[in-house]
Amino acid sequence: MFTRPLSLRQRMIRGTGLMLVPLLLLGGAGYLLYLQTIDAFESAMQQGLQIGMPVGELRRGILQLNVPVDRYPSSATPQAGETFEQRIEAIDRQFAVLRDASSSLAGYQDGIRRAATSWKELAASGEAILEMQRSGQDVPPTATLRFERQRQVTSEILGEVYATLWSEIRRKYQNARRDQRQIQILLLAILITAVGGALIVGNRLAQHLLKPLAQLRIGTERFGHGDLSHRIKLENADEFGRLARTFNEMADQLEFLAAYDSLTGLLNKREFELRLHDEVRRTRRTRHPFVLLLLDIDYFKQVNDTHGHPVGDHVLRKLAGLLQGEVREADYVGRYGGEEFIILLTETSEQDGSETAERIRQSVETEQFDVNEDINIWLTMSIGLACYPDDAVNADALIERADVALYKAKDEGRNQVVAFSNS
Repeated sequence: MFTRPLSLRQRMIRGTGLMLVPLLLLGGAGYLLYLQTIDAFESAMQQGLQIGMPVGELRRGILQLNVPVDRYPSSATPQAGETFEQRIEAIDRQFAVLRDASSSLAGYQDGIRRAATSWKELAASGEAILEMQRSGQDVPPTATLRFERQRQVTSEILGEVYATLWSEIRRKYQNARRDQRQIQILLLAILITAVGGALIVGNRLAQHLLKPLAQLRIGTERFGHGDLSHRIKLENADEFGRLARTFNEMADQLEFLAAYDSLTGLLNKREFELRLHDEVRRTRRTRHPFVLLLLDIDYFKQVNDTHGHPVGDHVLRKLAGLLQGEVREADYVGRYGGEEFIILLTETSEQDGSETAERIRQSVETEQFDVNEDINIWLTMSIGLACYPDDAVNADALIERADVALYKAKDEGRNQVVAFSNS
């Protein structure tokens, strides 16, 4: 017959019952501190689940409105406008969940209300643009710029809520670690003063308590230092196991959010390079080639110097949407530097990659980046191409080869595609 494993609380009660009378006081004090430690960890985890994960989902949803709303009617997918409305409905539902979750937690309601108000303005702005497009009206460039700025404001407000949350969680972790040290002292006293069976019971309690607490402490410290890939490995069927699973779920969400560039919504440099290395390993097994494109906006500094960085950011966001629209879902697009982008075309030959790169170059050249009635910007891009495994034996060398090809494209007059095999 299956026997349900004892919880930590049950094991502690049974253990202290076997100890000598002088040890009962120490065991009772240790048990109270244990409850305080569990409560501190559990309270921090619950705040992360109730506030952190919904806020993270909202920021991701808003960030993934990365294709400017004025490009939906020209999309190759007829249902693109409906997709935008579905995303708005999904974000509305997430805000409702977040408001319900935060109703019993003071300190977050004002920030969430401000974010919800900002989101209503953002959604209304997007709906107004779509309505103009459905009726055949020309959409003023200022409308799309206002939409993108409102999106940035909403994301920043949610970021403030996120920062407040993690400050509170860190404080609770510090209190839990303090209680853990006191538990260690009490357990050491039990081990020293106990004799015979009491010594064995105390040692078992130390194993059941200190090892999971140590793993939780190490996990939170590594997490606090930016190691989002760390996971707590506890298979316990008790409170500690539940806390470990909750921690790992939160880490999964944060690791996902950390993979994207906050301005453009594209993969950031770190995440793109990780996926590039994965693709190299996969290609060694499948023997299907792939192509790496390194793209740089020609004379982009003049845009910032002439019109200012807000206009430059607007252009970068719109260009990011254009690049994503030119590749397949299986491909990866990243922001590699200020005005430098990088694209991985999976299972693609050099010839097909060159055709895709040329199509991207032409799309950028013919795209008008409207900012307002007085500012219309045209761009060109220089593109360097390298193919794996023909041009390089590893990911780092492939990036270097693409960079060499990009340098030649810029050196020979810009606004062109150059393959490393021809450089």
